[in-house]
Amino acid sequence: MTTTSTKNPERATSPDKPLRADAQRNRARVLDAAEELFAQAGNGATIEDIAKRAGVGVGTVCRHFPTKQALLDEVLTQSFRELVADADAALASDDEPAVAFERFVHQLAGHQARRRMLAEQMATELELPPQALELRDAMRAAITELLGRAQAAGVIRDDISPADTAMLFAGIALITAVAGGDPAVRDRYVAVMLDGLRPAAATPLPGRPMQYRDVDKILQRRSGKG
Repeated sequence: MTTTSTKNPERATSPDKPLRADAQRNRARVLDAAEELFAQAGNGATIEDIAKRAGVGVGTVCRHFPTKQALLDEVLTQSFRELVADADAALASDDEPAVAFERFVHQLAGHQARRRMLAEQMATELELPPQALELRDAMRAAITELLGRAQAAGVIRDDISPADTAMLFAGIALITAVAGGDPAVRDRYVAVMLDGLRPAAATPLPGRPMQYRDVDKILQRRSGKG
């Protein structure tokens, strides 16, 4: 007797084989639902909640993302992917250095507000998957160039390092997470940050500019990994 198997069209394919159109749509719906729920509940959102929000079965979610951690990783990776695109666009624009830098700062704060997981990661150094680590490093490199251009133009104080701005971004991330994404609260503290970076507001700073390795150590200690 010959048996036949029924193949599920959404079953995971090899990396070289693209997903079917319906599977791609379901995957996108799952990611959209996950972003919304993670924004509301952080890591507390469940696979069942995400499946219900996406209008698919739990099995469909698990076929695309075998574990909740895999789904968390993809949401974080997508967030960093979009930030790198924004930073690259700022670098490629014809805007004045101050405008390009400040626009990216506002975009970053907006990402943190829309994606609570990103805010939590930037404030507490949640563990990142390898692909997100690469994107984070690319974002840091772009921020370094954006800041350098603004400093060379004399519109940002020159005693601030890119890693110093990372700590300031972490503060905005924490405020964003605590305030639940309230744009008025977020924009208030972004304005305070930007004012403090202008040479006209500068007073001598204690200590030395931070390096990214210093930032990583601080956040790791805060998360109990150091």
